[in-house]
Amino acid sequence: MPYVTGAAILTQAGVTSPTAADTAWATTCAAAVDGAITTLLAGVTPSASGTAELNRAALMDGVGAYVDRDAPHGILSLGPDGEAVRLGADVLRASWPVLRRYTLPGIG
Repeated sequence: MPYVTGAAILTQAGVTSPTAADTAWATTCAAAVDGAITTLLAGVTPSASGTAELNRAALMDGVGAYVDRDAPHGILSLGPDGEAVRLGADVLRASWPVLRRYTLPGIG
């Protein structure tokens, strides 16, 4: 079961009439977030509440990845004041706190 879908990303991002490119990008972002979460869980199955947390966090990460398309070099201008924000490169931002509850720290 995916934690996030391209359609959910588009809805949350407020894209009401997505182009084919928008849909393809949202699908790519959803696959990247789901793949990263699945890899980090390494076969661990979260509880029902953990799955709900991951769904929420994955949606946030998916939307973040989707808008990163407008910030290929890690800087995004937000708001009417043009305030620049530096974005991290990791596709998982919101999901990390949830995943830390299910994954053990590794060595190195």
